Formats: sequence, C-alpha cells, structure tokens
Amino acid sequence: MPTYAVLGATGATGANVLKLLIKNPSNSINVYVRSKPKLLAQAPDIASNQQVRIFTGNLTDTSLIASCLRDTDAAFSTVASNDNMPGTHIAQDTAHSVVVALMEIRMTEPNVKIPTIVWLSSASLNPHFYGQEPAFLHWLLATSFSYVYTDLAHAEKYLKMHQKWLKVVLIQPGGLVEDKQHGHAISLEKVGNFLSYADLAAGMIEVAEKGGYDWQGVAVVPTTNDTAIEWRVPGRMLKGMTFHFAPWMYSLMKALHLQ
Repeated sequence: MPTYAVLGATGATGANVLKLLIKNPSNSINVYVRSKPKLLAQAPDIASNQQVRIFTGNLTDTSLIASCLRDTDAAFSTVASNDNMPGTHIAQDTAHSVVVALMEIRMTEPNVKIPTIVWLSSASLNPHFYGQEPAFLHWLLATSFSYVYTDLAHAEKYLKMHQKWLKVVLIQPGGLVEDKQHGHAISLEKVGNFLSYADLAAGMIEVAEKGGYDWQGVAVVPTTNDTAIEWRVPGRMLKGMTFHFAPWMYSLMKALHLQ
C-alpha cells in the first residue's frame, strides 16, 4: 500500500493532489499544512478519513516535517506562490526544511528509503521548454513573476547540491488555471497550452507512481484544447511587472489593502 506526503495541501495544486490521492482507497496520505482549520474548511470529509494523517506546523519545524515524510514513497512539494512579492523565499524555505528533515531521518535510520520529492517548478526555468516560446512571451512571464522564479531557481540549486542521495523530480508546467480535469500527458519535450490544476495534480501523481524521472524537468501537458482561459492572468502579470520594476509598490499596495 503506497504512502504519500503532500506539503502545502491547502493551495490549488496541493488540494487537487490530495483530492485525487484520496480516491484510491489503497493510498495512505500524510498531509502537512500550516492551518488545519483551513484544510478542513476546504475538505471537511478529511477529518474522518482513515487514509489521511494531518501534520500542522510551519515550514521551519523540520522535526515535524520529518515525521510527515518518514516511511513515505513520494512527497509532493506544492508549497508555492503566484504573488510576485519582492524578496519572496517560500520555495527556498521549503527546500531547506525538506533537506534538513530528510537528513534527520537518515541520521536515525541510515538504511531507510528516502522518498522521491515531486517538486512543483515551472517551465520558465527550463531553457528546453521556454525556448519553444516566442522570446517576448518568455520575457513577459519572466518579468511578471521574476521574484517567484528567482526563489524557485535558488531552491532548486540548493536541492541539486544534495543530488548524490536525494531524488527529486522537477515538475515544470506552463500556465496554470482553475478548471476541472480534461486529460493530461507527461512530456520531456514540450509544454502545452493552459493546464488545469486538476490535470497538473493527476500528472504529478502519475510521475510519482511510474518513477524513473529523477532530476529531470517534466512537463504535464493538456491533451485537449478546452481548458478554461484564466481571465485573471493578465491582471496578475501587470501587477507582477509593476512590482518587478518598482518593488516599493508592493509595500504601498499592501499598506493600502490593495494587495
């Protein structure tokens, strides 16, 4: 019976991963969240679901994260932000805590099997993927989410420092939208159009189940053309670009409760 961990189960990706994992009664799932009430508000049935164990803590509680990761086959790291906040470091915090937690496990159980980390990344960090886009489109995305991508890049550089003993799969989708499952495919060659979080979650689970993708950049691509277009994306990009060129605007908008 496979056992999985989901880090960040209240976000769009993590919530969909959890939802799909629960559908298989043979799965056991360890869920790590900062807010249990928020998790239960999103998925009330989890409270009585014997498949699920909930771990509540912050990203610096490495001992608790170690307990969540121990004896799992794979861990889905879905802690992420779409907010281009200057100086953001949530991905780096997650990477450091996951590595320290796994080191704690290895110290107490030297022969233990370390779970594969299925790490949510972005196609915008993979030259093979973003090289297929028009250069101007890549510039727009890279500028609009510059702090997010810088954070991710530093986090992944840190993870690769531990490549000798750590197994990580870099999930690198293109644009993500809120929509139902339409169908997905796994690709090492191309990134498709907009992908729903539900299809992304299904792809991440497929990668974990199949194995064999360690330290590769893996795209989850839609197999249909009817995924909803996310109307908020242009506004989010405009705000992100504003914060890139004028970082002080983020603090101003937050002070004015506009962010």
